[in-house]
Amino acid sequence: MTKYFLLLSSGKDRPGIVDDISSLLFDKGANIEDSRMAVMGGCFSSMTLFSCTREQVEAIRGGLEDLRGLGLEAHLHEAEDPAGGTALAGLPLKFEMTAMDHPGIVQRVVHLLREYDVNIESMETQVTGAPLSGAPLFDLRLEAKVPADKSIGKVKERLSALAGEMNLDLVFKV
Repeated sequence: MTKYFLLLSSGKDRPGIVDDISSLLFDKGANIEDSRMAVMGGCFSSMTLFSCTREQVEAIRGGLEDLRGLGLEAHLHEAEDPAGGTALAGLPLKFEMTAMDHPGIVQRVVHLLREYDVNIESMETQVTGAPLSGAPLFDLRLEAKVPADKSIGKVKERLSALAGEMNLDLVFKV
């Protein structure tokens, strides 16, 4: 019977980490289904959803020590079948925000979304230098689901008001 697991791993960035992770899974008979990987602050971090049998996951658990020996922290979590339809229903909400970087942007935005039970499915943030001045610019990209019993118009209205209050450039996406 096919089971799904999430392998979370992180450590100091270096060439070959993705090969180390994918080789462990492949060598033990697992199939990578989905992944997100990034380098931040000199650290590499990976979330890898994979499928395998119950027996194969025990071999993978044993192989986690090999990843740890290569300088990675590695943890397994049981996951659900991505095709199983357990995703929360709702209306899609996608937007991007840009502003001069300052503390509190993420917290204020996600707190507002929580007030409406909005489920964040994906969020990326990044600070970069402004083209001419080099001043720190904050970018946020978010995809979420607004529950059917909540007004997506009200959520967008509140986000727009927050953007005005915090001097954020907000663009809703389709």
